[in-house]
Amino acid sequence: MLILVFLVWHYCAKGQQLYYTIEESAAIHDSINHSRWDVGASLSSYSFRYMSEFFPTAIIHKPTSSYPFRYKPKKSIDSLKLDSSKVSFDEYLSARHINSLIVVQKGTIVYEKYFSMLPEDQHTIQSINKVITSTLVTHLINEKKIDINQSIEKYIPELKGSDWQGISVKDILNMRSGMDSASIDFETGPFTNPKHKNYQLESALGLLPKADNTPTSVYKFIIDLKRERAPGLKAEYSNINTFVLGWMVEKVTQKKYAELVTEMIWKPMGASSDAYMCLSEKGIPWPHGGMSVTLRDLARFGMLYTKSEIIAQKESIISFKQLKEIFDTAPIDNMFAPFKWGYQWDLASDGIIVKGGFGGQILLVHPEKEIVIAYFNFPDKDWGINNMISDKAVSEIIKATDIE
Repeated sequence: MLILVFLVWHYCAKGQQLYYTIEESAAIHDSINHSRWDVGASLSSYSFRYMSEFFPTAIIHKPTSSYPFRYKPKKSIDSLKLDSSKVSFDEYLSARHINSLIVVQKGTIVYEKYFSMLPEDQHTIQSINKVITSTLVTHLINEKKIDINQSIEKYIPELKGSDWQGISVKDILNMRSGMDSASIDFETGPFTNPKHKNYQLESALGLLPKADNTPTSVYKFIIDLKRERAPGLKAEYSNINTFVLGWMVEKVTQKKYAELVTEMIWKPMGASSDAYMCLSEKGIPWPHGGMSVTLRDLARFGMLYTKSEIIAQKESIISFKQLKEIFDTAPIDNMFAPFKWGYQWDLASDGIIVKGGFGGQILLVHPEKEIVIAYFNFPDKDWGINNMISDKAVSEIIKATDIE
């Protein structure tokens, strides 16, 4: 027991640990089994990097040949001094326990750094997964297999006669279904209160500890949900909306989620590595946050939203019309940031679209300048966000990238 306690203490004292001994891994698993995989701090640094050790998974397969990144580091980025700090750019990132960061411009890697993970590691992307799910939807819309203005029960007949009936695909896609108003209201306990809709969804999928009222069927749980307000009136961020989108694409295609990402995204974009999707014990995917990918492949996905790649893909995956709709989505009234959630993207202004994920995962795309910034992170012990790169720092990175 003393050895175990020492190992856990020793591990937790290392915020940016790259390699683990067998004993350290065993101690981490024991600690997580007595708490949660998303508890934060150093334990989550491990779980976020090795989600496949904690959950069943489905493989998302890479193509036979990958997109050939060019590599030309820019000194203008490497020499940045951010937030009036005298420390180097690398020290700035390490202090925020950024696991890794990549900057790509027009298909060229201009900055890439790994701190507490390896380039081949498949790191959880958490809610960035939502825009991968929405991209499956846009692909099917562009193939004329889904009409964004049709009601959801057309594609999921099980929802006919439920409170979902009459809600358009568009309203679900843009987080305006009216079915869940409290998923980001942390005072109501979406991740800690077993009575909360989000807790019930995620405990049914195996993300959160099971409770006495955990649904035995996540699909029946979705069907039985009651509407809280009329659809289309108000944007309200909800994992439930994304789960329904994931269910819809599987129903429309009669294929599993991982197969769809392989076929519609991973192979067309030229991924260099397999990815994987976490599953429930019954094999149900988490389309709102279950994927783990390499950093380079996250950047490749972001490139699908750049001007040249939209043209190269002949607007089959994402169209310029859909990209414009993301930017044109009205922002919500929020004191922290002008969130939009158009097509599930968090922010869209000043030529930039951004999607974040729990614990500080970030994907940023400037479609016109063809700049992609992506980084992986892990949550603080209090689930705070002080570990993230500041908005001002992101602006400086973009400026430095744009220097010819």
